[in-house]
Amino acid sequence: MAAQAAVFVSKRLQPPVAALLCLMAMQLMMISLSSCHEEPLPMGAVRVAFSH
Repeated sequence: MAAQAAVFVSKRLQPPVAALLCLMAMQLMMISLSSCHEEPLPMGAVRVAFSH
């Protein structure tokens, strides 16, 4: 009886858990891709390097 209930709950939770994992993976991919490129500068702006 408990095993049947566990299987039922497991089958019910699989699609939402898969969707959450997919969304998390997409977010991580977007974060990693966005950090690769420098942000564009507004027209006429100059990039200044600061040294400590």
